[in-house]
Amino acid sequence: MRIELFKSILLTLLVVLSGLLTWNVWSYQPSTETFEAPTTIDVAISEERDIDDLIKPLRFLVHEEEAVYGASAASEVETLLSQMTDWSIFSIRQNTSLNEEEFLNLVHGPNRIEVVFPVSVPFNTYQDVLRFEDSNLPQDSFNRIVIDVAARDESTFTVYFVHYENRVVYESRVDRDSLAAVNRDIVVPASEKYMAYARYDTGQRAIFVPANRLTPQQYGYRMERIDIELFRQALFSNPDDINYNSLASSREQYVDSSNLLEVNNNTNMMSFVNLSSDGATIIDSTELITNSRRFVNDHSGWTGDYYLANLDPMNQQVTYRMQIGGVPIFSEDGVSEINQEWGSTIIHKYSRSFLQTQFPLPTESATKTLQPGLDVISQIQSREEDYEAELLEDVTPAYRMIRDSQNALTYTLDPSWYYKYDGVWKRVPEQGGGDPIGLE
Repeated sequence: MRIELFKSILLTLLVVLSGLLTWNVWSYQPSTETFEAPTTIDVAISEERDIDDLIKPLRFLVHEEEAVYGASAASEVETLLSQMTDWSIFSIRQNTSLNEEEFLNLVHGPNRIEVVFPVSVPFNTYQDVLRFEDSNLPQDSFNRIVIDVAARDESTFTVYFVHYENRVVYESRVDRDSLAAVNRDIVVPASEKYMAYARYDTGQRAIFVPANRLTPQQYGYRMERIDIELFRQALFSNPDDINYNSLASSREQYVDSSNLLEVNNNTNMMSFVNLSSDGATIIDSTELITNSRRFVNDHSGWTGDYYLANLDPMNQQVTYRMQIGGVPIFSEDGVSEINQEWGSTIIHKYSRSFLQTQFPLPTESATKTLQPGLDVISQIQSREEDYEAELLEDVTPAYRMIRDSQNALTYTLDPSWYYKYDGVWKRVPEQGGGDPIGLE
């Protein structure tokens, strides 16, 4: 009896509990209060960039039996690159059997296209540009791509990836069918389409420079300033908790507990320092390039045509330089560059201009004549004290970005010769000018 009574009581309780739960479900009304998500700031200053937008060759050279022809214009370089990006590159292996003579002949010998990069590019980075069939790429870098256009093999032709200073060569193969378009569009018309180049040997490298006088276009631009508030929001984790200081000479500072942003309205430059970054760990070139690109992409900070111009993994430094039509732009105050220095995981220093082009201006002189490359090298030899040929790394026509003394937002791009000597870029003064000017 007691067991039956217990069962009845338990059943009654379950029925009552079920009724209560059913009533709660039917009578429940959700809260009408609006849920507010945490506020975030989406900063888009200008544009983002992919790897193939930032890593570009300086020039390419077509080596014939006697003559050398070359091109540096963006449109001409892009014609070659667009073909290379369609290739399937396979069977990469290192060639360790070359002596010095064989190495120089491989890079600069006849029936070659020599593609010259401004920095050493990691294979793992450039696999986003070229199509490598090999899954395990060399853990190495290259600063030349050399195409053997003779194609002695019936089914393939050879493409070399070269680290010029280290004398390291990797050979690879590409199906021969891809060579016909290169010969048709690049090699055969080279003498008519491209400039003649002259060779200067330093003992460490062969430097190729335009053999004749040049008449590049001169440009003028009216610029506009980007609102510093956008950079402040992008660079500070809490942009509402910042101290503002007005300094002399049109300089301003924004400071919080671990960051400093300094703005110079005279030079149109800004400099950001993250004091909390840890520089104890050195990251490799691939990660350094990836981090530097992603950092600027995060605030869409590419305000012009920039390319990777310097990469220093030992000091964790990266420089992107402006260009126009494939021609590099230099400036004494750094306004043509984006410079970064990294800690182990986060940015440590970031300096750049806060300008973007508003519209072009007419110039008094549409073109300017530059002397032939070998004449420029002779001038460099006479101007560098205790000149050592081995320290000369590159010579190139470029633009000098000059700010108008009367208007801080007006700039002229003046054609000039520049050379890299012992790691430093300098301008070659015009005849009767002053001393060369170091840039980096």
